[in-house]
Order: sequence, then C-alpha cells, then structure tokens
Amino acid sequence: MNELSVSRRWVMGLYFTVLSFGIVFLHLLPLDTLPARWVMPDLLMGFAFAWAVRRPEYVPVLLLAVVFLMADLLLQRPPGLWAFLMLLTCESLKAQIGSLRVTGFPVEWLTVAGMILGVTLAYRLILSILLVEMPGFGLALMQMGFTILIYPVIAGVTHAFMGVRKSNPGDLETLGDRA
Repeated sequence: MNELSVSRRWVMGLYFTVLSFGIVFLHLLPLDTLPARWVMPDLLMGFAFAWAVRRPEYVPVLLLAVVFLMADLLLQRPPGLWAFLMLLTCESLKAQIGSLRVTGFPVEWLTVAGMILGVTLAYRLILSILLVEMPGFGLALMQMGFTILIYPVIAGVTHAFMGVRKSNPGDLETLGDRA
C-alpha cells in the first residue's frame, strides 16, 4: 500500500465526517416551527450507503460508529440504536461489494432500497417493543420513500463531484483490505 492511498483514505474519511456533520447541522437549523407535514430524505443514510457500496475503505467501522452516534445525540434520538442499525447495514453492504461491483446501478439501487426498508422497519419495531414514543408511521414511510428515490442523485453526486467511484476488480487499493 503506498503513501498516496493512505493519505487519500484519511482525506476522504475527513471529507465524509465534514459532510455528515454538515447534514446534521442542516437538520438542526430552525427553519420551521410548525409540526412537520412532510420530511426530508435521510441524506446521511444515503451518503453512508453510497460510500459503503462504492469505496468501503473510505468509511471504516469506527468512523461510521462515531458519526452515527454523534448524530443520534445531536438529533435527540435514542442513543446508539440508529447508530447500531446503520453500522450493521453499512457493514452488510460492504460485505456485498464483490457482487455489487460487477452489477449495474439498478441492482445496487434495489439492494440499497432493501437495506433502507429493513433498517427503517427494524428501528420502528425495536422502538415500539421498548414503548418509546415516535413520530407517525406515515412520516417514517415518507422519509424512507424519499430516501430511496433520492439515492440515484446521491450516488451521482458522490461519483461526479466527490470522486467516490466504484473500484474496479483489479484495484490494488481495495485488494489489501479484502484479502
């Protein structure tokens, strides 16, 4: 592994951290004081999934755990539950990188949509078992649907503007991590 790839990983990890906290900051801005009738897509989830599918070495486990735990704390969600579910889901996507690398984007989109559906339903199920008050199911479905619909845009932005592209089967940078 050469020095350029190590420094690139650190830079991209820092880039993901800044992007994540920028998204959380936008969630915290008091733009509207009325109750929500519609919700924004979960951009943090979308970017994390896109980066995990395209370049898993840029989002290591510890970075994902810290980012999602801090998001839980700042967004006043039950600490650790969403972070744990997202960590499991991102690691599951990383484990599927071999099969997703050779398939086209529609298969990637369907896989990510299934993961979004699964993590949303698991989160709601666990919160309901623990009798935690949560927003209406319609808002959760709306956010899930918007996140699935916006994923191609997120994947395009990560590819075109952030330089996070799918690795080729012969890339030496990723072979060291997966061997």
